Amino acid sequence: MVQVGTCSLFDKISNIEKAGGHLAVIISDKDEDVKGIFISEDGLGTDINIPAVLISNKDGKILANYYINHAHSHEEIKDIRIEVQFQNENLNNIVKYDIWYSPDQENAYLFLKEFKDLQKALDTYAFLGIHFFTYPHFSYDPEKKEKIKDCFGSGLYCVRPGKSGVTDGTSVIKESIRQKCIYNYAYELKKKRDLFWEYIERYYDYCVHERKIDDECSEKSLKKVGIPTKDIQKCFEESFYEYKDEKDFMYYSKNYFLDKDYELRKKNFISKSPSITINDRVYLGSWGAEYVFESLCASLIKKPESCYMEVTFDRSLNGVSLPVFIIIIVSVLIINIIIFLICKRIIKKGIQAKVDSTDIDNKIDTVVGSYLALRDSAPGEE
Repeated sequence: MVQVGTCSLFDKISNIEKAGGHLAVIISDKDEDVKGIFISEDGLGTDINIPAVLISNKDGKILANYYINHAHSHEEIKDIRIEVQFQNENLNNIVKYDIWYSPDQENAYLFLKEFKDLQKALDTYAFLGIHFFTYPHFSYDPEKKEKIKDCFGSGLYCVRPGKSGVTDGTSVIKESIRQKCIYNYAYELKKKRDLFWEYIERYYDYCVHERKIDDECSEKSLKKVGIPTKDIQKCFEESFYEYKDEKDFMYYSKNYFLDKDYELRKKNFISKSPSITINDRVYLGSWGAEYVFESLCASLIKKPESCYMEVTFDRSLNGVSLPVFIIIIVSVLIINIIIFLICKRIIKKGIQAKVDSTDIDNKIDTVVGSYLALRDSAPGEE
């Protein structure tokens, strides 16, 4: 148990963990209601593995004073037990999880591909939401109408290109809006939610993995999945709400989807991409599908049978399936064995040829002859 001080809260929690603590109880230094305080992650949270709670200054004083007044008495302290419960459940027994990402981020697609079957297992107990990252340009002025590189909305929505071979940030913004439309199309139909997951899988295989983030590749993925491109294009255009009568309206117009995601990101203190939130709380654990699955199950009051099943995965490496990966490994081993046997045979032949080329008999005769000559020339013994 510590008090708020000069160093950051995450430094305090980290120090408590290093000292062997299992829980960090932080006492506020102000007389305020701590229920409305949200401790945002500062980039160090991923290295912390113990839970932490912030309590009011009033409650902290009660605990601290009791301990100070009874510290000398081991008998009065040893039986004290503090229980801390972390509630992350929704009363409707549906866990809502959201993924915040950019369409050019491979790790987000790899997670969604791996999590696809687990979403099916959870079925209606888990509900996915998707959100996208954009940033205002440093020169953005709401009073100006201008075309800015890598931006839409006169610089209100920008993406820095560079990942997955992208050179134009607007292609990423387009795909963000498009995926939002695809998600809405699939999830509004309820029974066709799999269409969104299938599109994500196809888009990764055809586009992201092949470094093709563009309209043509997206249309190819839509056709492969069976989603009507006309419906998605209509949704795309209707999401903008300014300068619709102009040719390049996207570069100047504001967008409903991007506005909502930006406001929601600020509200939930989402600071890095990709991120996951579970019931509007930032998830700081591993992005392995099985770990997210366990966290979702832990957020359900009444858990379905799927939460108790043994989870297995058919993992892939950069688009290579596990069976293909095993075949490659076996093939490499066989080739190495063949190379070893060939080298062994060549070396053996070389040694034999060296031996055969040496006249051993002549060497023996020479040595024996030299010995006899020395013996005959030596003085006789009496």
